[in-house]
Amino acid sequence: MKLVLVAAVAAIWWVVTSVRASRGASTTAFTPVEDLTPEVQQTIDAALDRGELIGAIKHYRAATGAGLAESKAAVETRRWKRGA
Repeated sequence: MKLVLVAAVAAIWWVVTSVRASRGASTTAFTPVEDLTPEVQQTIDAALDRGELIGAIKHYRAATGAGLAESKAAVETRRWKRGA
């Protein structure tokens, strides 16, 4: 009887932990634009200067192979740091 109760509690704990992990406040890790080559930085900055956020994100993705969320976070951080 106790073994069944322990197994049930463990199963409930696992489900709750899994659900929280999938919903939780996830952080998006990315390589800062400052860590990229000067040529890539200039290309991204030029796109941002022209107001082409999507273009800047595309350049970042091409240079790093990062996903959309990571690329968007990196480029928006760069834009924020530059005050644009």
